[in-house]
Amino acid sequence: MDLHHDEQQDQRREPYVVQIVTTEHYNLQAARSLAASDANGRAALFLGTVSGTLIALAFVGNVSHEGNRLGTAFFVFAFVLFPALVFLGLATFDSVLQSAIEASIQARGIYRIRQLYGELAPKVHGYLILPAHGEATGFFRRAHWWQGFLTLAGIVAVINAILAGVFIGLVVAQLGTPALALSVAVGLVLFLAFLVAQLRYQYVQWRAARRQLEGQSPAPGSTLSPAS
Repeated sequence: MDLHHDEQQDQRREPYVVQIVTTEHYNLQAARSLAASDANGRAALFLGTVSGTLIALAFVGNVSHEGNRLGTAFFVFAFVLFPALVFLGLATFDSVLQSAIEASIQARGIYRIRQLYGELAPKVHGYLILPAHGEATGFFRRAHWWQGFLTLAGIVAVINAILAGVFIGLVVAQLGTPALALSVAVGLVLFLAFLVAQLRYQYVQWRAARRQLEGQSPAPGSTLSPAS
């Protein structure tokens, strides 16, 4: 038994093994950087588009207002632009969510390689800040219910819900509803429904990714936490 274990240790110390895992470590780090850059770029594009659209709508509303009421031009622009913003927001939400899941999976692979480094050179354990085992991806994370709002996908989800709520509120107001409270109430209901649906989708995606990796773990106690 000890002889077989020693043979495995000798095989792990072969130069080609170290070269392979080092290359894989580098590739995973590069992939994480690429995923983070892609998510940040998409989120910046979405937020910039929302800002520019709202500024344009403010100008249109200021020019086209009729007394105390917004003009027809404002509603025409709003009914065209808000659905486009919601679509862009949903696409951005799903994209940054998938990038976050990929980044956590890649971090998990990096920690597995660090585990091998620790087995090849046990003396370095005292110099490693994070745990050397392969399940340290959630070391700084806590699985609280409100954590979904702290991710980049969660932030985009809140903005999407606001846009959807404002849009339906404008639709109700344009239908001739005299009560402002009704428009606000309908918009608030859609806001909450939209937000809950997106956060639920985010949770389901993370859970599916975690279950997919449970059978691949070299150590018990598998966890996979959301990353922004």
